[in-house]
Amino acid sequence: MTDKKKNSIKRNLQAYGFLTPFLVLVSLLYILPAILTVVMAFTDLDSAFIWEFAGLKNFRKIFRDPNTIIIIRNTVLYVVITIAITICMQLFLAIMTTYFIRDERKGNFFKALVMIPMITPTVVYSVLWIWLLDASENGVANQLLHRFTNMGPVNWIAEYPFQVVVFAQVLTSVAYGMTIYSSAIKSIPENQFRAARVDGAGEWEIIRQIILPNLKPHISFIILWESLGLLTNYTAILLITDGGPGIQTEVWALSAYHKAFGNLEYGYGAAISLLLIVVVAFIMFLITILSGKNKKEVNPNAK
Repeated sequence: MTDKKKNSIKRNLQAYGFLTPFLVLVSLLYILPAILTVVMAFTDLDSAFIWEFAGLKNFRKIFRDPNTIIIIRNTVLYVVITIAITICMQLFLAIMTTYFIRDERKGNFFKALVMIPMITPTVVYSVLWIWLLDASENGVANQLLHRFTNMGPVNWIAEYPFQVVVFAQVLTSVAYGMTIYSSAIKSIPENQFRAARVDGAGEWEIIRQIILPNLKPHISFIILWESLGLLTNYTAILLITDGGPGIQTEVWALSAYHKAFGNLEYGYGAAISLLLIVVVAFIMFLITILSGKNKKEVNPNAK
C-alpha cells in the first residue's frame, strides 16, 4: 500500500471520527423515529401498547373517513394560499428595502422589524394572537373595531379561523424569503440597472425585466421550501384554533397529532404521518433537483 493511499485512508477515518457524534444524534432523533413510525403504521397500537400487525387496515380507515377529504382540502388551501401571500409579501419587502431604500441602515431596520415574528417563540406568538383577537370587549381588535365603527365585539377566531391561521403563519414566514431575495438583488450587477435606465426603462420595467428574472430560481426554491415547512408544521394552528371550530382548520399534520395523542390511536396516527412523509420526501427530491439546476445556472460547467 502506497503512502498516498495510506494518507487518504487516514484522512477518511479522521473525517468519519468527527462525523460520528452527529451521525449518532441524527440516527437516534430522526432515522429511528422514522423507522418506528413506518412500523407503527401497520399495527393496531393504542394506549394499551400492544403491537399487533394490522396490515393496511389503518390506510383503508384513512380513505374511508369522511373527514379525510375536508382535511386534504384544508391542507391544500392552507399551503397554497399561505405561500401565494408569503411570496408576494417577501418580494415586495425585499425590493422595497433593498432596491428602493438605498440606505442600508434604514433597510436593515425594516428587515429587523419583519424578523420579529419569526424569532418569537411559537407559544408566545400564538398567545399574542389569542390576546389580540379575544372575543370579549377587552380584546385589542374589538376595542379598535368599536372605536372606529361602534360595532359590538366579534369572535374573530371562531368566525374567521382559517384567515387567522393563514395570516399568523404568513407573518412568521416573510423574513426568511425576504432575506434570500434581498441578497439576490444585491448580487445583480449594477451595470444592468444603469443600462436599463439609459434605455429609458422605468422602475416597473426594471423590476419586471431585471429583478424578477434574476430571482426566479430563488422563488422556485422558496416555494418548495415553504411547502415543506407548512406541510409538517402545525404548532401555531394547534395553539390558536386547535383545528377548529370543528375541523375547519384541521390540516394533515395536525390530524396525525390529534389521532395519535388525542385519541391515543398511535397506529392510525402513524399511518397518517407516513403518508405525509411520502409527500415530504417527494418535495425534498424536488428541492434536490432544483438545487442542482440552480448550480448549473450559476456555473454552466458544473457537473
